Amino acid sequence: MRQLKKQFSCYDDLPATLRAVLADAAFDWDATLVAEALGLGAAAEGIAARILEDERRRLPIDNYVMYGPDHPGAARNVQAVWLRHYHYPVKTGYWWGR
Repeated sequence: MRQLKKQFSCYDDLPATLRAVLADAAFDWDATLVAEALGLGAAAEGIAARILEDERRRLPIDNYVMYGPDHPGAARNVQAVWLRHYHYPVKTGYWWGR
């Protein structure tokens, strides 16, 4: 519970642009990590750009794993290194491939 309160407090203290990016993000981002990066001198615009870039790169991979390569938002194929990077099993036997 304490960690959750810290997350909410950090989120509330973020600049409005970062709050909007985190609120609309497709994935769960750690607000305390973002707040710590701001505290170390990172620019809010740079953090927002990195989050959006990571989501742009990750979403087709997630769609590939969950729905298969025929899904309109999925990558046609994904290299094993990217599956490992996003903590997916590197295997060829996903449900849609059987």
